[in-house]
Amino acid sequence: MPSSLRSVAASAAFVFLAGLVLWPPRVVYWTRLAAVVGEPVTLGVVCFLALVLGAAFAHVTDVDVRSVAAGGVVAYLVGMALIETALTPDSPVHLVWYAALGACLVGGTVLGIRVRAGRRRS
Repeated sequence: MPSSLRSVAASAAFVFLAGLVLWPPRVVYWTRLAAVVGEPVTLGVVCFLALVLGAAFAHVTDVDVRSVAAGGVVAYLVGMALIETALTPDSPVHLVWYAALGACLVGGTVLGIRVRAGRRRS
């Protein structure tokens, strides 16, 4: 997928939906896992899953890092505006957490592209 408005839009949709699936606002199903293994391990699991999703997205779409990063910024801004408007949260922690998820998704994309490039050289 060449770097273009279309690939940025696809990346924005991916990051937005991945954020909703990984950490849905007010429906955080990870609390059961956190009760068993603790919050740090749970956050690590979610970040690892974000890395895996990012790598899979890079593998499936042949997207470039700039498009995913730009799409991630768009998804973040739209998502945070929606959360602020619709949910009026008591704490700003969602701003940090969704930024971290976005960074993990972009990081996973970088890993996926590296793996893809390594396979092409072999």
